[in-house]
Amino acid sequence: MKLADYCYMHAITPTQLRRMLGVKCRSTVWRWLTNERKPQPATIAEIEAFSNGQIAEADFDDPSPPKCARWVTTRNGQRRMRLPWSPDYHRADLEPPPRFAEAFTPPVERALRVLGRRAAFTKNGVFLLDGRVTDLRRLVKKANELLKAKGLPPIRYPGAGDDT
Repeated sequence: MKLADYCYMHAITPTQLRRMLGVKCRSTVWRWLTNERKPQPATIAEIEAFSNGQIAEADFDDPSPPKCARWVTTRNGQRRMRLPWSPDYHRADLEPPPRFAEAFTPPVERALRVLGRRAAFTKNGVFLLDGRVTDLRRLVKKANELLKAKGLPPIRYPGAGDDT
């Protein structure tokens, strides 16, 4: 799996990834996400460890773009990749992002079940909570509030509360 796809599916921003790996330069992480550069072997080992082996060194050698990438044509006719963290990623005139619904992690699936009709994953690849765009952490936090009110154990998810 590509690093960008993993980060997209697990709601990890490039800044969070940079801090997790102790990288000083933002552009370095961005180049890894866009396949412009390959991390050092020690960093690849760290990435493999935190992704539980879902991202391997071979994924950095694969020249194909990440599945979460969308494409925009610039004024001069050049096609440029946009990732979920790009400011214009959710513009309507870009190619739609992929649906990862079949690849949601168990905590995200549980949060969606707990929230029922209050939460949705749109065809444009964004999560909605009560009709507003949200990130996965907020989605899980809201599900945990409902679970806590019912006396049920919370969903363990990074950044979603004290119990994560």
